[in-house]
Amino acid sequence: MSGIYQAERYARQLSETALFYGAAVDWIRIWLSGANAIIREYEAGEFLFRKTDTTLHLGILLRGAAEVNRVSKDGLMHMRILRKNDLYGAASLFGGEATFVTDIKCLEKTRVLLLTEDQMLDLFTQNKTILCNYLQYLNGRIRFLSKRLDAFSKNTVTAKVMTYLSGESSESVCRIKNYTKLSESLCVSRATLYRALDVLESDGKIKRNGKEITLLEEYDS
Repeated sequence: MSGIYQAERYARQLSETALFYGAAVDWIRIWLSGANAIIREYEAGEFLFRKTDTTLHLGILLRGAAEVNRVSKDGLMHMRILRKNDLYGAASLFGGEATFVTDIKCLEKTRVLLLTEDQMLDLFTQNKTILCNYLQYLNGRIRFLSKRLDAFSKNTVTAKVMTYLSGESSESVCRIKNYTKLSESLCVSRATLYRALDVLESDGKIKRNGKEITLLEEYDS
């Protein structure tokens, strides 16, 4: 796939991603046409990224979906689902060594734009908007992980669930994509998660409507 073809096809889509947001589409097109960036396709079940990888790059999903899991001697913990326009691997760049704790596995056929450290440095040098976007993205990931750690620090399952819901809610509403994945993220069984949700609902703290949960009172973590 030629650089010019890549540029024409993906410049507008990239302008909607967290990294390129705010950059002019024409500028992205010009940069991409000369960047020699790699676009790679993966089949369902293949790994975009493994904790044993030593190649450093930032990936942007152009299509498809993949799940991020933390793998340790204690087992597998689901972190999140990546979808079209999402980024991964940002924290692996500029660290000096390749030490990772997650695997990223494709849930369906997936196409990814891969950017090396040198290409990222070129982007930062040429366009300050992209540098700011990158820093804001890293800040968001730190906040996300901080919320997860806060949830794990709670002594009860109901407190863990409320911490998670309050952290993920928008205007007091949290939309759960998959209850099984949520239970894995909180390191509890699905039955235990449902019991905690039942308790929270009976106590008047939440209201459930399928996969939509409304927080009925502010939660002080």
